[in-house]
Amino acid sequence: MGKFEEVYAINVNDKTEKKGNLTYLSWAYAWAEFKKVYPEATYKVNEFDGTFCSGNEKTGYMVQTQVTAGDQTYEMWLPVMDMRNNTILQPKMTEINKTIMRCLTKNLAMFGLGLYIYAGEDLPETPRDFTPITEKELYEVWGVQDAHKTIKWYEKQLRLPFPEWGADEVDAVRRVLKEQKTKRENAKI
Repeated sequence: MGKFEEVYAINVNDKTEKKGNLTYLSWAYAWAEFKKVYPEATYKVNEFDGTFCSGNEKTGYMVQTQVTAGDQTYEMWLPVMDMRNNTILQPKMTEINKTIMRCLTKNLAMFGLGLYIYAGEDLPETPRDFTPITEKELYEVWGVQDAHKTIKWYEKQLRLPFPEWGADEVDAVRRVLKEQKTKRENAKI
């Protein structure tokens, strides 16, 4: 059995907890189990211009960790998010710290530890109270003349393709569209 298979075979189900519809493995348990297999393992929190996260207040922030064990080094990124997995645009240091440790746990999954927990996590989750914006909405509700051009413009501003817009991005776009519609209506008066 190789090291990956050995780490992957570790059952951490009794160390997980549910928060909403997500399953979390505590970084402390993850690190303890990992060090049993790789006692020489080390991790590093990468810095960006002296800070522990990279990004901006428009699109959010990401942290990055790297784990070295045996002859392998893996890096992992994780956005700073709230408990509903929405991007936090102005994170506090405690939120950044929690994200760093969640990123470390996810990084350990690259070696196999608890990897099964992340199965399917790359599938988009749609919160119950989130309604994606549509081209029809752009035309009918907001009076947009050219939906494709408008979408392209917002994709550039958000630095995110239209199909990947989440609740935060859609809320921001709707706020701007509402302001623009109000200005147009007031100009007609």
